[in-house]
Amino acid sequence: MDDLIKAIRKNEFQIYLQPKFDTRTEKIVGAEALIRKQIKNRMILPNEFIPLYEETGWITILDMYVLREVCKLQKKWKEANLPLFPISINESRHHLKNPNHVKELEEILRQEEANPRLIELEMTETTVVEDIEVAKKAAEAVKKIGFLVSMDDFGTGYSAFNVLKDIEIDILKIDKTFFDELEKNKRAQIIVESIVKMCKRLKTKTVAEGIETKEQVDFLKRIHCDIIQGYYFSKPLSIKEFEDKYLKIDPEIELQKE
Repeated sequence: MDDLIKAIRKNEFQIYLQPKFDTRTEKIVGAEALIRKQIKNRMILPNEFIPLYEETGWITILDMYVLREVCKLQKKWKEANLPLFPISINESRHHLKNPNHVKELEEILRQEEANPRLIELEMTETTVVEDIEVAKKAAEAVKKIGFLVSMDDFGTGYSAFNVLKDIEIDILKIDKTFFDELEKNKRAQIIVESIVKMCKRLKTKTVAEGIETKEQVDFLKRIHCDIIQGYYFSKPLSIKEFEDKYLKIDPEIELQKE
């Protein structure tokens, strides 16, 4: 754990943002916060360090670091009178059974003067399926504070629809595996369209993940999927790249470091 805390203090972790786009207008409507580790000139991707942190439970420290950094970022944008986008943040399964998690979230919101309606907490479908009752209570608790709740990787588990029956989700992220060779797979098209229609009735927004082709975009427009995320529009960007491309930041506005 000491190594992780030292890495955080040395600013070795970098936040990247992958934009999300309105399917109909193709305008940016949000982003997902992703983490990278930079040591000297080497960029380390999450698959090289996240599994270890998940196994040890240290991932909760990293999650809270990402949340705090996103809150600071949105504060900077607000002070610059820039439009604010909801940003999604991954929530590890280790948070679900932590009785102090809600207090930790509230404390970060208070300290950073953040708006929880601009933060989307993502739980993976696999995490939720492990213990639906615990996930349900956790989702209710964070929604009560004001956070948005989304389910990531929908369609990869064995009890996907049972989860939707029991847990009120704001955003459903349809896993990219549904869109692999979508143009040739009529069964996948039918399933995705049915998911989107169902979510409309549940008043749950749908996000299509991993979109890479115009054909996929055209299909999602036809079935009225709400949001698209993927390399077709943008890869994950550093904060500076994101700001340069989608925002205009006043260079004189900077947050004080703690």
